[in-house]
Amino acid sequence: MTGWTAIVVAKPWGLAKSRLQSPQRAALARAFTLDVLDAVTGTHAVERVVVVSAEPSLVAEARRRDVALLVDRPLVATGGLNTAVNHGWHWAQRTAADDPVVVLPADLPCLDPQVLGQTLAMLADHDRAFVPDLERGGTTLVGAARPVALRSAYGPDSAARHERLGLARLTDVPWAARRDVDTRDDLTEAVGIGVGPHTASVLDLGSLVRTV
Repeated sequence: MTGWTAIVVAKPWGLAKSRLQSPQRAALARAFTLDVLDAVTGTHAVERVVVVSAEPSLVAEARRRDVALLVDRPLVATGGLNTAVNHGWHWAQRTAADDPVVVLPADLPCLDPQVLGQTLAMLADHDRAFVPDLERGGTTLVGAARPVALRSAYGPDSAARHERLGLARLTDVPWAARRDVDTRDDLTEAVGIGVGPHTASVLDLGSLVRTV
């Protein structure tokens, strides 16, 4: 299935990834976001992209990639991520009401066009589905056959909540689509899977011990 609308949601880089406990936290959040954007815009099945964020630097990055940007308030309140998804949902409903839609948080540095294409093909087998993260009961991608079918319940234990909302759980997608990064251990594992060029650059060619 082609014609996907991708909704990318990103916290302001200075507020993101607090659990990384790294002086490079903001730089890594920026790198994760740019790697996700490059993966999405490089995926043949994706026809349109909208970024929802209060990060001012994303204006230029969105323009450079020819994607839409919805300026959001800083995502600091409980439910903020779902509020951002809702902004993107309204845009998708207005723009392409009959096309499939996928939500991607901006902390998936292992994602690339091939992995995303494979994952979208699997999401396309369901009216609505989600991809669980690797170990914390969370969620990475959420997809639906049309915007009207999209359901979003990000936050603690979101995988269980998505299942209760009737979304199919997809665990056999590539690990790169499930490896979100919140902690240093997550980042180490992400480097082992393979990260995008922006993240690799911040990590100084993967010298994780020295730079994180």
